[in-house]
Amino acid sequence: SGLGLLVLIDIVHSYASADEMVGLSLFDGSNDCYFHSGKRGHHKYWGTRMFKYDDVDVLHFLLSNLSWWVTEYKIDGFQFHSLSSMLYTHNGFSTFTGAIEEYCNQYVDKDALIYLILANEMLHELHPDIITIAEDATYYPGLCEPTTQGGLGFDYW
Repeated sequence: SGLGLLVLIDIVHSYASADEMVGLSLFDGSNDCYFHSGKRGHHKYWGTRMFKYDDVDVLHFLLSNLSWWVTEYKIDGFQFHSLSSMLYTHNGFSTFTGAIEEYCNQYVDKDALIYLILANEMLHELHPDIITIAEDATYYPGLCEPTTQGGLGFDYW
């Protein structure tokens, strides 16, 4: 915009409102249109819905949402909100000591990792000046490493 200001928005692709009147919960009448079914579909502490990142419709929805914000409003970047709640099936509510085993176990949502890689790849390919920031309290390894080097591709943590 030429004024020396950057416009960043906090994008919440880590969970969604469970409110059926204003949110996506039960959007098509089913319990699992965009979300995991059963306990995994509900955040244990926040009462929100958890996206199923292995579903192609969810990927299309979330990725197109990112593109829409950039195209429609010409924003400069995103802070990806609460990655801890999406990266782990325990929603990040665990003790982290920094041991590599905490980041490479059955509680890591590999589909969420793939979504974040796709999001960063797409955003940086289509919009080379875009800024992506990871909000993560668990110090997930490789957050700001390039995707070509096995990282998630964020610019900042």
